[in-house]
Amino acid sequence: MSKVSNEALIGVVQVYNDEGRTAAYDLLRSQYGVKNPYFIRKRIDKDPRFEYDPDRDCYLVNGLTEADHLFMSIEELCSPVVPQRVQTSEKHLIDNRPADMEKLIQELLGDRLLELSRYITLDSLSKTMIIDQTSLKSAGYRVVTH
Repeated sequence: MSKVSNEALIGVVQVYNDEGRTAAYDLLRSQYGVKNPYFIRKRIDKDPRFEYDPDRDCYLVNGLTEADHLFMSIEELCSPVVPQRVQTSEKHLIDNRPADMEKLIQELLGDRLLELSRYITLDSLSKTMIIDQTSLKSAGYRVVTH
């Protein structure tokens, strides 16, 4: 029988959340040789990284970064819409989503402006725009005017 490491607990929790309790217990029995998965579940309950939600019968993983909550996973996108109550720990994440999304948009815009500044120079004093067409074309861009 091999000991279930703390890193492996994350995988067990993911199986528990995705496929259910029976699948997680089967995983513990087959992969780790655990005869009584009850004690592993007790370890998961005591672990500060996980918080059990009895209403949904799943574990909330507290160790995720805020960036992990910005985008929906494939499972969330494909699953049917089920109305759920918002937990107090999830309210904090929902409140930060607009600010985090705004920060992401600002970073993406900054990257685009940095790319443009390599080839285009604006002189507001003389109202002139200087475009380095040779560098643009060698970088794979094409200039279209209208």
